[in-house]
Amino acid sequence: MQTIQRYLIKQMVIVYQSGYHGRNSKVYDRRLTLHRGVTNPLTFTFKNEDQKKQDVSAKTVDTGNYYQLDIIDTQSKKAVITKTLKPIDDGSTVSKKGQAVCEISDGDLLGLDAKFYNYSIKEIKEDGSTIVTYTDTSYVAGGTIEVLDGAYPEFVGSHETSTFTLTTGPLPRTSSVIDARPGINNNKALHTIQVYTTNFTGTLRVQGTMESDTNTTNWFDITLDGQAKPGVDFSSSSAVNYYNFNGVYQQIRFSWGNSSGNTGSVDKILYRQ
Repeated sequence: MQTIQRYLIKQMVIVYQSGYHGRNSKVYDRRLTLHRGVTNPLTFTFKNEDQKKQDVSAKTVDTGNYYQLDIIDTQSKKAVITKTLKPIDDGSTVSKKGQAVCEISDGDLLGLDAKFYNYSIKEIKEDGSTIVTYTDTSYVAGGTIEVLDGAYPEFVGSHETSTFTLTTGPLPRTSSVIDARPGINNNKALHTIQVYTTNFTGTLRVQGTMESDTNTTNWFDITLDGQAKPGVDFSSSSAVNYYNFNGVYQQIRFSWGNSSGNTGSVDKILYRQ
């Protein structure tokens, strides 16, 4: 049996409000890391040059005097993430004195490359002026932060299908082929669709294939959870409906058709594995 330890620790950074005065010099500033796929909490402790924690309980946006974190691209020199720090210092609890926090979510990291960035924290005053803070007692204002891939699964956005062409599908209108990403799924892979309709009376079918050729003709119907047979029947539907199905497929597609005399439509379908 493999026994593995995991550490429940905070990423905590000491921030200095003034520079080096000849003593208590901090010689090592730990690099911060941000992981895709999860929320990354960060805690900053504000001290003066004598290593004494400072009261930051009133440093809030409401007062107009607060701390701001900027994560900066090392090439463009532009801020790619900006966060306002929230004090957890309540003015009386010793263990929380000088501390302020923020969270970097998976959504914040969308569009950012996995690489090193710089970060800085500045104090914004009531009149809009800014005051520098330091990562150490040697007047260094910037720190290093690294965005990492691979430790956690990343958020995968929904695939939107809104074009259905007249084809030789099982029903008159059929979507383009969608990659079902079998390489990241297992035999219990859950798929979810969200179907948007307008005055639609008719039938919707979901089909799958085990072939990777987008021009394949070898499609089979998929029975959705809660349905007794393949296909979902709608009657004068102008709504958003959700359906799930399970299984591993190479590709899927959607096909729908109106009942006789109906002119409604399936407007779009959102799909997520």
